[in-house]
Amino acid sequence: MKFFLPLILITSLNIYTNDMQRVDLDFDDESRHYLIYQPDNEIEANSLVIGIHGYTGTASGFEKETTGSFNLSADKYNFIAVYPQGTYFYEDKPFGRFLNNTYVSSWNDLTGSRTKTKTGETCAATAPIYPKFPNCNGTDAGRCAWASCGDDIGFLKKIIDDVKEKFMIKKIYIVGMSNGGMMAHAFACEYPDLLDGVINVVGSPALGLGCEPKKPVNYIIYGGLKDDTVPPIDIVSWDKYYYTPINDISNKWSELFECKNKKNSKHNQFDEINETIYFDCKNGVKIINLLNLDQGHTWPGINNSSAGNCRSSSQNDILFNECKERINKWGNDFLLKRLFE
Repeated sequence: MKFFLPLILITSLNIYTNDMQRVDLDFDDESRHYLIYQPDNEIEANSLVIGIHGYTGTASGFEKETTGSFNLSADKYNFIAVYPQGTYFYEDKPFGRFLNNTYVSSWNDLTGSRTKTKTGETCAATAPIYPKFPNCNGTDAGRCAWASCGDDIGFLKKIIDDVKEKFMIKKIYIVGMSNGGMMAHAFACEYPDLLDGVINVVGSPALGLGCEPKKPVNYIIYGGLKDDTVPPIDIVSWDKYYYTPINDISNKWSELFECKNKKNSKHNQFDEINETIYFDCKNGVKIINLLNLDQGHTWPGINNSSAGNCRSSSQNDILFNECKERINKWGNDFLLKRLFE
């Protein structure tokens, strides 16, 4: 897959709501944007958390529905929150006698945009074929590819550089859901020195294509046992695409980071969750494996698997459903407390 040096031009900074700003820019010959939220005590905020939406999601959908008001967590833990928007387009689908423009968005984590691995393909011969992104034209994406082919790692790096120019950032974290979790995983492999921690929620990469960072980084991977979209254990999804078991990732990364100890525990205050912590690792990092036995392809504390497939007024140029307000009573705290430790 070929990538080109990015050409960046910030075109506007507009306030769409009382709490989030939108930054529009040109990146790699594409129009891109992200949303940024400054907490109530913004003067003392020196941490940045980047939240990445999933496939067919939006930046505002991640904040409003996927996580259930992540800005409340930014206020509580006093961090600057940034929500990047993935590449998107509208697929023409037959609807009666007319064509229905269906919104499709994604991130290129360097696995969803590919088909071939050293041992085979990333989906079965009978797997459904998903819409191909325009920026995949002329690439070797193949029939199993369903993600964008753009330089999303470079896009996230540019966002971080921009935010660091405006704020006194001391710590940087990246979190993502589903395809966004895959993106967080990929960025951690490329820039482990830049990050203080990563959360990958139900976003295990395609089987045979997952990466490992060259240097240790704090990493949390979370899976739902009932998830048949990106299964944490069984490899084959409902649509016959193949994904890496989360235990394979945590075991491999803990081995690479030379973790000397492991601790298992169970949590059942809300959902029943098995937790494995790998510690005494190089550079003092930790690897945390979380398996929710009660839930599927959802963010912890949110039970609706379609949450986040929407947009708020900050993205009213996107033709999609309007987001509903949700409050996550425990899931964000459950993850962020571990991330900030």
